[in-house]
Amino acid sequence: MSNKLTTAMAISLIIGLAVGYGISFVAPPLSQITTTITKTLSGGSAPPAATVTVTTTITQEGKPKTYKIGVTLPLSGELSSIGKMWQYVITIAFDDLNKNAQAYGLNVKFVPVILDDATQDEKALENVQTFAQQGIKVIIGPAASSQVKVVKSYADTNHIVIISPSSTAPTLAIPNDYIFRTVGTDALQAKALAALVAHEGIKKVVVFNRHDEYGMAFAQFFKKYFENDFGGQASLMSYTTGLSDYSAEVSSLSSKVQSFGAEAVVLISFDTDGANILSHASQDPVLSKVRWFSSEGIHGASELQDPSLASWLVQVKFLGTRPMQPHNVLYKEFVKEFKAKTGQEPPVFSANLYDAVQLAGWAILRAHQYDGSAIKAALPLVAKNYFGPSGWTLLDENGDKAVQDYAIWTIKQTSNGKYAFTDVGLYSGGSISLNIKS
Repeated sequence: MSNKLTTAMAISLIIGLAVGYGISFVAPPLSQITTTITKTLSGGSAPPAATVTVTTTITQEGKPKTYKIGVTLPLSGELSSIGKMWQYVITIAFDDLNKNAQAYGLNVKFVPVILDDATQDEKALENVQTFAQQGIKVIIGPAASSQVKVVKSYADTNHIVIISPSSTAPTLAIPNDYIFRTVGTDALQAKALAALVAHEGIKKVVVFNRHDEYGMAFAQFFKKYFENDFGGQASLMSYTTGLSDYSAEVSSLSSKVQSFGAEAVVLISFDTDGANILSHASQDPVLSKVRWFSSEGIHGASELQDPSLASWLVQVKFLGTRPMQPHNVLYKEFVKEFKAKTGQEPPVFSANLYDAVQLAGWAILRAHQYDGSAIKAALPLVAKNYFGPSGWTLLDENGDKAVQDYAIWTIKQTSNGKYAFTDVGLYSGGSISLNIKS
């Protein structure tokens, strides 16, 4: 026999940092309540403290209410190296979300529904439509900005909340839509990368970028900052995406670098295409004599750790930028958990993905109903008071992460002779700091 006990209580929470990397934010909505409970979460520093009263109904017994959250991942295609690792992040994130909901006495369960979008725009749209047919109102992903652009109209029309952990194109920074992003836009990162290239004494570069929403916008912003703020010269050269091999494109790049007199190449790519480009470049005498820089798109690609390619990256003093994860206890514990499951460091945007799941779950609860419009309204309020592995998730007027610093990364040989992705510096507040010799 199962009885449902509905308790009416009003809970007032002092916002703080939860012990462990589980949660630190406004509590889920609780409704009609007669007993007031004040609870202080502790364990670190967080965004400004706030007292929040929220309402919902707690069902203490019986079958939990299930909420499905769609997850569209690049398990194949040009982001597959990262996408396959993100599956572990999803597992960790949903486990924590459910444990924390239970810790608050909520008889609910969040279930991920995962589909592969193959890093393709139309496949991402197909996935979103499939989720919609299942009644799903919140979707984590897609990863690429070109995919987000394609699904935007359908999501807006059908009131489906999209939370991308990795879409960074400035062209998608649009207010009042259903697109949210737990990472800063590339208008910020392009300036960080331009500052890094200038810091290294480079005056002339060729930007070799993907011909898509992400690559084209990044390249244009980089050129603007590099030329206007740092007095350099940048020649833009885009390449067609989705190819199985980029040897011909790299050959053209070599000619461009030589004719332009470039001192460096700035690569704006994803992981599999970027690794293929670098592998061909490592065999080119012209491209082996210039410096190489990159954005975050290739960070975490296992191909870059292959000794034959990694040693070349060391030779050309390869440096890149990527959205920085704060060195707080939450991120450290997240990394520890991820490494315990995989034996590897989490790839780029993993913490942003983890936090996207947390925001989705708690926004559903705060919304009082599984409705896209209500969840959209609740999400910024939850994000304002949530501090997770990726830091404070405060959103700007466009629904994008408002506070973002950038790590400077490279490939380094470790003590055991292997190669690893290593952060070697920071871009913060307009300043570059490096702890390696240029």
